[in-house]
Parts: sequence; C-alpha cells; structure tokens
Amino acid sequence: MQRLDRTAKRAPQVVVKITSRIHGAASTLGAFTYVGRIGMSDKEPLGVETSEGKQLMSAQEMMVLAREWQQWEQSDEARRKGATAIAMVFSMPPGTNPEAVRDAVRDFAENDMANRRWVMALHTDEAHPHVHLVIAGRDNDGRRFNPNREFLQHCRERFAENLRERGIDADATIRMTRGYPAKQDPTPVLKMRERGAEPEADKGRADMLAPTSNAAERRLADRERERSATVENHAAVREVYARAIAELEAHGGVDEAERAKALRSFVDGMETPKNARAEIIERLKSGDALPKEFEKDADLERLKSRVQNREADQRADALDRIKRATGKVKDVSAELKGKDAKAGAGDSEPSVFDRIRAKTAELRDGPSSPDAGADRSLASARDRLQAMQRDLDKAIKDRAQNRDRDRSQDRNRDRDKEGPGR
Repeated sequence: MQRLDRTAKRAPQVVVKITSRIHGAASTLGAFTYVGRIGMSDKEPLGVETSEGKQLMSAQEMMVLAREWQQWEQSDEARRKGATAIAMVFSMPPGTNPEAVRDAVRDFAENDMANRRWVMALHTDEAHPHVHLVIAGRDNDGRRFNPNREFLQHCRERFAENLRERGIDADATIRMTRGYPAKQDPTPVLKMRERGAEPEADKGRADMLAPTSNAAERRLADRERERSATVENHAAVREVYARAIAELEAHGGVDEAERAKALRSFVDGMETPKNARAEIIERLKSGDALPKEFEKDADLERLKSRVQNREADQRADALDRIKRATGKVKDVSAELKGKDAKAGAGDSEPSVFDRIRAKTAELRDGPSSPDAGADRSLASARDRLQAMQRDLDKAIKDRAQNRDRDRSQDRNRDRDKEGPGR
C-alpha cells in the first residue's frame, strides 16, 4: 500500500546508472581524480572516500590504490581481461538534500558492497545532487563484479529505502508501473548535443525517418514492433490500476477511498506512449539532426491559421445572427404584450384571454345569445395570433436560408491557388 501511495503521488524516482567499465591502473586513476576533482583548474578538489574509511586528497595516493586494484584483478592464473573497476552514479532531482544523498549511498556501499573495495564522492556542481561510486572489479574473495539489470534495480530500491529512512521522499518503481514514461537519452548523447556535435544515435534515427537503406527500414520496423508491445502493455497496466481502484472503492474504508482517488488521478494523467516514428521525431527535436521534411511546413501552418481564423469568424457570425433573431422575438413579444395590456385596460372591458376563456366556456356549455362585440374581439385576437405565427415561421425560414447560404459560401471561399480546396 505504501508503494502504491508513492506511485499515485508520483514520488521522485531515484536514478542509478553504470557510467563505465574501467580497464587498467591508468584509467582507474583517471576515474579517481575525476571523482575527487583532483587536478582540475576550474574545480575545487574534493577528494574521495574509500571503503577503508580513508580520505584521499592527492593523485599520488590515488595512484597507489589504482595499482592495488589492478594487481588484484590480475592476480589469478587465468589472467582474464576483466574490468579493473565499475563506475556508477546515484542521483536525485534538484532540491534534494545533498548530505542525505551522500549518506544513503555510503550506507548502500557499506552494507551491500561490504566484501568489495570502493571509493565515492558527492558532487553538487550541477542542479541535481549525485554521488560517484567506483567499485573494484573483484571482491575480496576474488569473485568478479558483473552487474546486470536485476542488480541495478536492487541498487535503486536500496538507495530509495535509505533516502526514505532519512526523510527524503523517494521511490524506485519500474517504468511499467508508471505507465512507461518517456526515457531520457544517454548522458553522452546529451553532452554531445550541448557541445553542438551530432551524436551517432541521432544520425541513425534520422536515417530511420527517411530510410536510405534496407537496414534502416528494418531498424524502424523493429522499433515499431517494440513500441506496439509497449502500447499494449500500457493498456494492460491501466486495466490493472482500474481493477485496483474498483476494489479499493468497493471494499475499503476512508483511507482506501482516498488512495483510490489519488490512484485514479494518477491513471488519468498517464500519457499514452507514442509510436516509433513520433518518438524519434520528438527526440531529434532537441538536437540538430531532424530532417527538413519533418520540420514545420510554413504553407501548412498558414493554412491552419487561415482555417482557425475562418472558424472564429463563423462562430462570431453565428452568434450575431442568433442575437438578431433573439432581438426580433423579444420585439414581437413586447408588442403583443402591449396590445394585450391595452385590450385588457378598463373595468368594463375584459382582456383578450378572458374573452377567449369565456368563449371556450360558452362553446362547452352550449349556445347562448349572440354577442357580436365578443365575436369581433375573438376574431381580432385570432388574427393577431395567426399573424404572429406567420412572422415566426418566416423568421425561422429566413434563418435556415441564411445558414445554407453561409455554408455554400464557406465551401467556395479561400480555395488555395493551383491546389486543392480546404
């Protein structure tokens, strides 16, 4: 239930990534100095914290540690070419307490990596606080470190749990439970775009939009199949949440009703996954690799604007016609009311409606002595009512003719030159 609550209120998701697999003492030393900000002219040195509880602040100390890791990685007879170290990043959204992030990662490393050597450092030079954790390729028993997808999910869950223990709202659910939100491009791709370079990933996506080879067509077809499966899974996730909401509402109490309400709001806000082509276009918009034919067409945009303006004018004309017709009806009603008031003035002369009711009672009760004045008044009232009916019928007919004429004019108006009509 707690996890369901965090999902419904969209708790911040922790991010855990493997950034690189490092081979050799030189590359490992480079990773240490980068994490510790050693030797960078524009950065203050931070140093690194080790699994032994030491604080390394110099490149010399880091070089000694890097050589120890390499020797241990190549200590057995097989001398397989494994990674000397694995570099990972643990990060949270902007605004998160950096100290809590560092403590949560340290807790994870001390407990879940107790049999391994590691170094770590907190970076706060970007909006989102993040911790770099570099782990030795082999543990103290000589077993190599080969993280997979399940291990990464375990890291996310432990990281989020440690943050919640420190009062930070965090969650580590898989994308399926969140309705498959859009993925962010890998960090190297984003960095290349920031530098103005065109990543190979963007080039491949552009080729898939305008296939230049059979291989590009096959890649697009494969991606379309993957996205189709994602769309189907998204529908299945919504159905599961709908059943959960119904169950909570039917058999729960006040807390369950509130939870169902929050979950329904979450489901209503889930965005339907895009197809492969739309997703590629959306990703390429953030770079400079979007083919020209997929950019906005100026002529098409002008046509859309013209259609929207025409629809606005038509709505204004329709409202004006309705206003005029309403005014006519009000004028006729006021005129009839004035005539009825004049006809009913005085104590000796009854109103038109009184005379109509009297005539109706007379016809119902039987013939009586003829009253020529009453008959003339009744005939006059009948004539006025018939005239009013004819006026209303004519107004309705004129309104229908005007509407038909406007429709005919709209169909023939603003045809594109040397092109199809709207």
